[in-house]
Amino acid sequence: MRSTHCLPSYSFGGHDVFSAIPKFTKLYGRTVAIIGGETALSKALPHLRPVLERAEIEVLDIIHFGGECTFARGKEIAQMDSVKAADFLFAVGGGKAIDTVKVVALELDDKPFFTIPTIASTCAATSEAAAVYAADHNFDGIAFVNHPPVHCFIDADVLVEAPSRYLWAGMGDTIAKHYETLMSARNREQVYNTQLGLVLSSMCSEPIFEHGLQAYKDNQAQRRSEAFDLMVMTVIFTTGIVSGCMPGDYNSIIAHAICYGCATNEETEKHHLHGEMVAYGLLILFIVDKQFDELKRWLPVYSDIGWPTKLSQMGLDISYIPQIVEKAISVRDVVVSPYEITTDMLTDAIQYMENIEC
Repeated sequence: MRSTHCLPSYSFGGHDVFSAIPKFTKLYGRTVAIIGGETALSKALPHLRPVLERAEIEVLDIIHFGGECTFARGKEIAQMDSVKAADFLFAVGGGKAIDTVKVVALELDDKPFFTIPTIASTCAATSEAAAVYAADHNFDGIAFVNHPPVHCFIDADVLVEAPSRYLWAGMGDTIAKHYETLMSARNREQVYNTQLGLVLSSMCSEPIFEHGLQAYKDNQAQRRSEAFDLMVMTVIFTTGIVSGCMPGDYNSIIAHAICYGCATNEETEKHHLHGEMVAYGLLILFIVDKQFDELKRWLPVYSDIGWPTKLSQMGLDISYIPQIVEKAISVRDVVVSPYEITTDMLTDAIQYMENIEC
């Protein structure tokens, strides 16, 4: 049986990382459309423009992605003449901006795109998956490009200036990658790629257990350190490798399902980050899956770093439990599981967390 798998490619450093751009783009042409968030573009463009000018790479357009990754916005951007004419695309920003460019690339028959993350909150900059939402901000589904971004340029000098809440949430999302892939893949036949992803997935959790708090403090002080750089690579790159190695349905299970359930409350979705809600959802996974030793091991870390352990920390209360569970049970994430995940399991686990002292 034939198997093809492309691993992510990256350059890591400070502002000097952009000097590597011409080496990687020269095979694709000399025109680019840059798509990103407003703040992200303001942070990256001063360091990006001089490199493009020296390399004689023409910027055909600079486009704001729209604030939410939706199929409709991706199609709209893909129809812009400047985007169709560009030899390649630059995706600049956080997960939603980068995922929007993935939708654009799919619309344009796999147009090459490069990524420049400006916050360390997800692995979007190195993964093949795009989390797509509806216009009302509710989760819509996952889209997959045919390969990871051509190359990811990771400027830690930009990332350390970003609000620390993004790294804080990114680490919460990243820990779940280890436990969700292990649970999804349990008792299933594993091919080489899956085995590789499962082995590497421990690098999504243990570095955070050991160094996450220090990295978070360093980010709060806008101070680059070994701990901060390690967390950046853990969140952006390690998770991207694991995500790409695993079959799509193996990438998430209870933690993400609970996140989507919490996000059905408009105020929670508006004021709380994806990774923050996933971190809470991981605690529910531990309880459902009877991993009480892991729950006990991680709760002190949650307390030190400040990830939510109670519904009230996300603007919710026990009256929302049926709504959370109804959404969690409905999403595809819970389909690939070593056993059937039921409404009662999730309800009991949330109530368990509400009743324990943390």
